[in-house]
Amino acid sequence: MASERPLAAILGAGSDYSGDMKFEGRVRVDGTFRGRIFTEDALEVGPGGFVDGEADVLHAVIAGRVKGKLHVRELLVVESTGSIEGLVDAQLLEARQGASISGQIRVAGQGR
Repeated sequence: MASERPLAAILGAGSDYSGDMKFEGRVRVDGTFRGRIFTEDALEVGPGGFVDGEADVLHAVIAGRVKGKLHVRELLVVESTGSIEGLVDAQLLEARQGASISGQIRVAGQGR
């Protein structure tokens, strides 16, 4: 899904960024991000990545940690190493064995 499209941005391991970010393409976080992220494409949080804040994205693949509000307009995939704490709103949710999701979860399904 997401890995087929080129990256618009990457926050590498060891990076620490705070603020608001808006992208037209796929975004990957392997470091720490605090703030708001918006993209009409995919958000990927790598196994060492941490997002603390809000994200409004088309697709998301979470292998690291997310804390806050996560709005996914299509498919949210939480990998076995992924952890989400907070408010989750997704059209579709796929969680691998070992994934952790804690908080308020709303999954609309196909008939939204």
